[in-house]
Amino acid sequence: MTRVYGLLFEDRRSGILAVQPSAPFFGCQRHEQHFEVIDGEIDINLMPTPGGVFYNVGFKDLGDTRRTDFTLRWRIPNAESVDITPNSKPKEQETQSSSSTIDRVQMRRLTTELADALECVDRLERDLEQAKRREADLTSKFEAHKRVVDTALEERDRQISVLSEQTAPQIKTVIKEVPVPPEPLEERIEFLEREVQRLNDINDSYYQSVLELHQLKLERAQSAHLPTYVEEMPGTPQQRLINKLRAK
Repeated sequence: MTRVYGLLFEDRRSGILAVQPSAPFFGCQRHEQHFEVIDGEIDINLMPTPGGVFYNVGFKDLGDTRRTDFTLRWRIPNAESVDITPNSKPKEQETQSSSSTIDRVQMRRLTTELADALECVDRLERDLEQAKRREADLTSKFEAHKRVVDTALEERDRQISVLSEQTAPQIKTVIKEVPVPPEPLEERIEFLEREVQRLNDINDSYYQSVLELHQLKLERAQSAHLPTYVEEMPGTPQQRLINKLRAK
């Protein structure tokens, strides 16, 4: 790297020095680089340019974001340092002047950085103060809202307590005797009556069949001249009925 330093502008202007190689080469960035100019002086490091390659150099004011107009072409030799100050002093005085120039440039740079840092600190302090005021405002609003809510809840509880005392319900026990509906009992009675009637009908049909059978037996006995006595099991309803009929 070659140190390039010295007075670039005799009017002591400050701004940005834009440097871009005409063609990319090893060790050098192909994009535009920006360096600070303080009171017309620079102190930067650049790669020495190979043969056929040079640096396009342009100047921009601070905050200027437009496209850079390159007005100079620099070829940097492979040396330790290069002084670009117009009408620079002879070699024997270069060492003394270079040290003072470096110190002056560095002092200017540190002064600028310190001013920027102090401005940033002031801005942060202002933002912090605004944040504290906003926090205090929000805290005050929250406390006021909390007091309003607590008051409303207390009033609600008081009203509920008063209403509970005034309209306390009276508990009264009423015992009612409800008779069993007669429908199931009546249905049961009707069912039993129908069953009794059905059994009576079956019984009558049975006795009618027995009479018919006995009549047939009598007719057969008379036609065959057989004894009319019918052997049945004694003591049964059928036997009693037959014997009753024979007695007539």
